[in-house]
Amino acid sequence: MGALIFACDRVLAVNATTAALTMLLLVLAAATRWGLAEAIFTSVLAVLGFNFFFLPPLGTFTIADPENWVALFVFLVTAVIASQLSATAKRRAEEAIAGRNEVGQLYELSRAMLMDETRDTIRQSVAKAGAILKVPHIAFFDAANGQIYGTLESSGKDSGLTREDMIRVAELGTACGDDHASVTPVRLGAHIVGSLALQGRPLDSAVRESIASLLAINYERVRALDRAAAAEIARRNEEFKSSLLDGLAHDLKTPLTAIRTCVTRLIAIPPRTEEVRQELLSIIDQESERLQASITEAIQLARIESRELHLAREAACAADLIRTAIEDTRDELQSRYEVRVEPPDLVLDADPDLMRRALMQVLENARKYSPPDSPIEVEARSEDGGPVISVSDKGPGIPIDELDRVFEKFFRGRRTTTAVEGTGMGLAIAKGIIEAHGGKIRAANRPGGGAAIVMTLPRTGTSPHE
Repeated sequence: MGALIFACDRVLAVNATTAALTMLLLVLAAATRWGLAEAIFTSVLAVLGFNFFFLPPLGTFTIADPENWVALFVFLVTAVIASQLSATAKRRAEEAIAGRNEVGQLYELSRAMLMDETRDTIRQSVAKAGAILKVPHIAFFDAANGQIYGTLESSGKDSGLTREDMIRVAELGTACGDDHASVTPVRLGAHIVGSLALQGRPLDSAVRESIASLLAINYERVRALDRAAAAEIARRNEEFKSSLLDGLAHDLKTPLTAIRTCVTRLIAIPPRTEEVRQELLSIIDQESERLQASITEAIQLARIESRELHLAREAACAADLIRTAIEDTRDELQSRYEVRVEPPDLVLDADPDLMRRALMQVLENARKYSPPDSPIEVEARSEDGGPVISVSDKGPGIPIDELDRVFEKFFRGRRTTTAVEGTGMGLAIAKGIIEAHGGKIRAANRPGGGAAIVMTLPRTGTSPHE
């Protein structure tokens, strides 16, 4: 202001009107650049300078002409009003920009919440809200399970907010705190699902309510997803039960029907030749064995699920286990099995009977799902993680989305539901036995076609729970 007065008085030698307008422009510039207080201070300096340098008598603060008093008063009022209007416009512009930024942040937050489908969605939503809104401390109290998600507990001493505050707000439905540290009820319609604590950044009540509403919507979405998942699990359980009943009905009814037919034939219509009688007795023997196998599988699976397996671990030769498992499958084409054991004296720390049962189930699965004249490769080898046994076939393979599901009880692939007999218990039994030993089992497709079941056991002397 001093430089402007000096320029108007000494350099340019302008008249009083020009000087007044120039000073008024400077007052407006101060209001636009800084604010109302700075503009009023500049106005007072302008009035004093205008009086001293441009109103007679010059060089004094005395005003001789009464009309100059009016001019001076008008100048002061004009400067103050103009500065106030300019400062108000600036403040509103800043508020508009801040509001636009907050709307943008809320939009980004809503997208982040609604697109998040992780298992820990509520915790992730709270963390994302704090990061997007730049709120140092944010926490959500879930009234349904009494759990707090966020950083309230670690920052409670700094913010002054406590778990009790969040519980009280969730119970009463009344917000507490101020713009810097507050707890807001989270409502879903008329129902309060929890409370939201915000601390570290000033936010007005409308923004806090918006954040709480978004969190409530996401909370309900997560609950809906959980309900849908539970319904899907229930539906799959019903499918499992249906598959079990269908499979058991088939596996039990078919041999029983064959046995009954043969017995009836032997009793009612005695065969004329010994060859026919022996054939009927052979059918009865085979179907009885098949019936016994189905019942044994069901009992074995029930034992595995009830965790009643008791391992009698000992050093077992891998080659002997594989050989006996192949013999017990009673496959007429045992020459199709190609066995490789490396090293030949590979030893497994396992229960021999249960491991033989697991190998039988995997071998039987490979036999069912591969052409009759195709080879089945059985390989046992030692790796860093422990002994590995794999059974590979030349069948149609396993769809990608079923690689993990083939080990579920009663599950049968959609390609072979009707083409292959069985209840879907075999691989589930193998999985239970391998996991009881502390090992892992997985399914994979072979590059050249067919599927492979790979079983990995712990190293000798390793605890199953290590």
